[in-house]
Amino acid sequence: MVACALVACACITSTPVLRAQGSLRDQTRSIRGGTPSRIIAVNPIILLAGYVQGEFEQRLAASTSLAFAGSYVPFNSRDYTNLDLKLRLYPDDRALQGLGIAAGVGVGRARQNDQDVVCIAAPCNPIPGKTLTAPTFSIEAHYQWLLGARRSTAVTVGGGMKRYYFDEQDAEGRGVSRLLPTGRLTIGYAFR
Repeated sequence: MVACALVACACITSTPVLRAQGSLRDQTRSIRGGTPSRIIAVNPIILLAGYVQGEFEQRLAASTSLAFAGSYVPFNSRDYTNLDLKLRLYPDDRALQGLGIAAGVGVGRARQNDQDVVCIAAPCNPIPGKTLTAPTFSIEAHYQWLLGARRSTAVTVGGGMKRYYFDEQDAEGRGVSRLLPTGRLTIGYAFR
């Protein structure tokens, strides 16, 4: 009985204190120096393998941002090079933070790696790879965290799909995939 009375007393006296702190959303909006409006980020895992994926993102409004992204990544014995412009929507009205949905347009290049040739007499030269270039369209969803006291460390995880608009005869004749999955794991710096 005494324990119940103590718990009730603690709940009654702590309610005004908890209300004074505000919601987590309000606390994150009142960061010293304001919230970041730009992020520059790279994928550190594929960077170690000699490939690159990175982007620059600029907040446009409370719920939207614009990103310029580039990548050079191998997939299915081909190297894909991409440059994209992405418009991102943040449904929670906190651009650069939380859930984001994006649509992007750009240009992509697929280069088939050189193929080795089996030959009996020397010299043997590999068959040179072929390159296709085409416009692209992509969609993605991601979640982005801004970490630290100043919210200057950006960590992002997400995925989506990218469509390459290669000439149909060239793409099928060379075995190039026109629809590919995309993944995103980036770590970056957020700033004003």
